[in-house]
Amino acid sequence: MRKRFLAAARKAIANPVLQQALDNNATRRLASRAAAFDSLPDPDAFKTEARHIRQETLAHLDQYLSAFRANLEEQGVRVYMAREAEEACRIAVDIARRSGASHVVKSKSMVSEEIGLNLAFERAGIQPVETDLGEFIVQLRGEHPGHIITPAIHLLREQVAETFAEALGMPYSTDVAAMNAAAHAALRPGFLDATVGVSGVNFGVAESGTLCLVTNEGNGRMVTTLPGVHIALMGIERLVPTLGDLAVMLQLLPRSATGQKLTSYISLMHGPGGANGPNERHLILVDNGRSALRRSELQEALLCIRCGACLNACPVFREIGGHAYGSTYPGPIGSLVSPGLFGFERYGHLTKASTLCGACREVCPVEIDFPTLLLRARHRYTREVTQPVLSRLGMRLFAWAATSPSRFKWLQRVAFLATRLLPRRAGWIRAAPFPLAAWTASRDFPPFAARTFRRRPLQAWTSAPASKDAGPPPTKDLKTPEPSPPPADLLARFAQELRSVDGQFLEAPSESAPEALLAWMHENRVHRLLMDPQVETQFPEISWALQQAGIELVRPHLDAGMDQAARKAALEAYDQVEAGLTLAAAGLADTGTIVQPGHANLASLLPRRHFALLPAKSLHPSLADWLASLQAKGLRSEPSWTLITGPSRTADIEMTLTIGVHGPAELLVVVLT
Repeated sequence: MRKRFLAAARKAIANPVLQQALDNNATRRLASRAAAFDSLPDPDAFKTEARHIRQETLAHLDQYLSAFRANLEEQGVRVYMAREAEEACRIAVDIARRSGASHVVKSKSMVSEEIGLNLAFERAGIQPVETDLGEFIVQLRGEHPGHIITPAIHLLREQVAETFAEALGMPYSTDVAAMNAAAHAALRPGFLDATVGVSGVNFGVAESGTLCLVTNEGNGRMVTTLPGVHIALMGIERLVPTLGDLAVMLQLLPRSATGQKLTSYISLMHGPGGANGPNERHLILVDNGRSALRRSELQEALLCIRCGACLNACPVFREIGGHAYGSTYPGPIGSLVSPGLFGFERYGHLTKASTLCGACREVCPVEIDFPTLLLRARHRYTREVTQPVLSRLGMRLFAWAATSPSRFKWLQRVAFLATRLLPRRAGWIRAAPFPLAAWTASRDFPPFAARTFRRRPLQAWTSAPASKDAGPPPTKDLKTPEPSPPPADLLARFAQELRSVDGQFLEAPSESAPEALLAWMHENRVHRLLMDPQVETQFPEISWALQQAGIELVRPHLDAGMDQAARKAALEAYDQVEAGLTLAAAGLADTGTIVQPGHANLASLLPRRHFALLPAKSLHPSLADWLASLQAKGLRSEPSWTLITGPSRTADIEMTLTIGVHGPAELLVVVLT
């Protein structure tokens, strides 16, 4: 495995297309992350609190898992514990078979990649369909994801265009919007026809039995809403104790992963049921080595929330990409998790795929001490796995010299004389003889100094006094302009934030809302409308005005007794409606987010345009405030909640933002004052 990794790394470094793709991703991801964290009042305090939450969870994991399972089962979710990957796959396949599924639609899940779920479905004669755009692209190419957040990170648009032309019959085009449209058209029938949907879980909340899914494209909502059966996969460590803890983690995960204050969609799911959701919800809790890792010296790696920031910052990953690692989990976190979960014999060499520069530690939102953990992992690797002969001899020679001051001085002198005999360019040794050639094959080496620090006079290595004629040293203004403070008024701030994420805002008194909506619908040529039943219940004058204007109101409903053919026919009919109208339960001023109860799922998801009514009295300063007002019991009153922040979006092709993928391309929020 070590030799395979080195060969793959050399091949990646020599690939100019891959280098361009990796550079584009890292530069943009890190810049957007920095801007997003600047919007927090005290980023370091959030990181410290998040670390404390994750440590508390791991310290009492069994207790929180027990409470989590009890709360889920009380709400009708069927919960399974899988000790190994094979057991998790067997459970998922059995559920799909019992449901009569010929194919399953999947949203992005690293746990499903880890356990090899796609291969298990294929062996059972069930076709897995990846619906995240990046995952869809790499599945068409027969590849694995190159990044835990951006699966197609290693591809340029020209390569994606060739893949779509070959696999989808799309005319060759490098226009990213056209490629997104082709993926939308290819995947839509599968969403509407699927019996089973499979997703991951970003966080589970122990006190409420909540499954939290963080997505952007809308496919995550599709696979957890449209099929009659939803299977969720979750690593046992991905818990937080309380809803307040969840609010902290959601301040950090989107910012660190994609540079957003909140992603387009955050789904908070509980039991099945309701007229706009699955009839069955299953949760498979996956151990697969996590319990053993929790008991090891590398347990801190389980604090990870899978944001991918350490990959974007790592100089090794930025040169070789994810595939060279040969593991589901690449980058700095993969160098810990892969050997920790799957064995040092197989993946221990990845512990050396690091410069120990600490860039990963600096960007980690839960303050994982990567350098220390990597050194621990390297120590264990050298003890458990036989090292190459030259490495062992070299380390023994170094240990022999380093344990004696006289021998160490002698060896330094020999090294100085030896490096003087080697050819240099600009003062650097470009090529060393075997076995040191392995070092200079990819980096230059400085010659050893004639005198060590200990032998130099004090004034030679202390700062020299500044010359009187030199003038003051040049200065650089490190201060950056502070962003303008958001408006204090909740409504004004909500409008500002909504527009910043490509949403549209309209303020209207309740009595004039029908006229405002009608004007908007006529402008957009909307003739039919999926109607959230709460709009008719609480604002009958609006539905009456729409009907009087000739707008056809379609009331979506998925009966639990429907067979698959009837469910498919209903969904296909709803999918043809031009727009949806919903009543938001709350608005979050600091992110421009609206909160939709589960009964509004179809109206807020299927049409290309989404109109939402939001009473001004329902505005909250933040997600934390809304969750605190609702509390666990109130949250469980609905099978699901969706936090919607702008229209659906993706940047999976060359980091090019495209609005409207699987969910609506337009979002208009009418705030009723």
